[in-house]
Amino acid sequence: MWVSLTILALFVQVIFAGSSVVVQLNTGNTIQDFLNQALVTTLKLQATTDNTVEIGGFKAFIGEFEESVIDQLKDDPIIQAIFPNVKINLGNDEDQGSTPDGTTVLSPQSSTSVGVPGPSIAAQGSSGNDSVSSQGSNEATTSAGKYTQNNAPRHLARLSSRHGIYNTSGSLKYNYDSLGKGVTAYVLDTGIAIKHPDFENRAKLGKTFVNESDGDNAGHGTNVAGIIGSKTYGVAKGISLVDVKVLGTNGGSVESILKGIEWATNDFKNSTSGAKAVINFSIQADINQAVNNALNAAYDEGIPVIAAAGNKNKDASGYTPGSAKEPIIVGALDDRSDTIALFSNWGSRVDIFASGVGVESTNYKDFNNPIAYYGTSQATPIITGLSALLLEQGTSAGDIKQKIIDLSTKNAISQETYDDNSNYDNTVNRVAYNGVNSDSSDKISNPSTATQDSTLKDYIE
Repeated sequence: MWVSLTILALFVQVIFAGSSVVVQLNTGNTIQDFLNQALVTTLKLQATTDNTVEIGGFKAFIGEFEESVIDQLKDDPIIQAIFPNVKINLGNDEDQGSTPDGTTVLSPQSSTSVGVPGPSIAAQGSSGNDSVSSQGSNEATTSAGKYTQNNAPRHLARLSSRHGIYNTSGSLKYNYDSLGKGVTAYVLDTGIAIKHPDFENRAKLGKTFVNESDGDNAGHGTNVAGIIGSKTYGVAKGISLVDVKVLGTNGGSVESILKGIEWATNDFKNSTSGAKAVINFSIQADINQAVNNALNAAYDEGIPVIAAAGNKNKDASGYTPGSAKEPIIVGALDDRSDTIALFSNWGSRVDIFASGVGVESTNYKDFNNPIAYYGTSQATPIITGLSALLLEQGTSAGDIKQKIIDLSTKNAISQETYDDNSNYDNTVNRVAYNGVNSDSSDKISNPSTATQDSTLKDYIE
């Protein structure tokens, strides 16, 4: 049964949480150095695992201080900066649709049928629905070290196609040559329904940093994890998925996100020698330098960070994580036309585009039916999965971004997209490609000439 579909991307609203602050120390200083300061000793503070964050060179103390104390701390030479520990809320997307999470539940008979606005592709059934039949088995077949998933979801088919799929009718194929085995994806999100059979026992609980039960009570995290590595909807079908719950149904905080990044980094560092990992960060907020610095620090510790550009139709550098230096920033492609989805953020900080319109994946409430979402939150895990494939193949963590850029198709997005929108002047024309045919050119002779679907403005947050 079709129901109304609205975007459930994870734009976060910032609300000041009293006088709670994150005190970041200058490089080379320790938490004990901070506690030994004369002013701090009068407060009789003690460091615990709950009120400190240490990620490589990033060290911070989290606490509640009176404004007069904060003003004095600002002048302390060992303190780099003091940031408000703001509350982070989920957006109000749940109120926009008739399902609890404002998305579309898909019937198993049409598991790649995605209800999308706009007339760009003829529909089967109701007007405006982009429908590609996937009836029949989608089990992968293998030949000469390569795999083919028949009746594949659109986002997977697009990842293994140089030329796009907007003119393709009938069933689609996902071709790939790696599974992401031996790689761990830390999913910093609303949790994962780890018992979903499509995860094949490869998903596990990591740590919960909000006052809520383990697992996913919102749906976003399960959908994201499914795109990374579920059997049917996942890019990397052999990856291990770890639930790092930093947001709940009532949101979270800068503190919960920092603690999640710290936990993921430490879990990676404490794993066996030669471990490979990636962090998926499908979260967007107003600029928060504490979170930016923590994400950068995780990268410095050897973990590629893949992060969402955001869904504001604005410059990604005006938000977190787009303003962070090290994460790979992912924008949303409308793969029905190979145009930039109108809700996607853009600008020089966007490194790559991947499918972000009507992306279907695992459903946290109904294990028999997939669910479709719009957003850079869905484009991001495609690149996380691709990163896992490359890590398995031997690409180093520090070279992942450049490898993804090298593999990408450089002119696949329609030139009309850029000609019609001056905001995109500094935005790359790169669409993610998994490199399954290594001899193919990174440019194509017949790119799309479509214009953007104006109805996607409805999904700007």
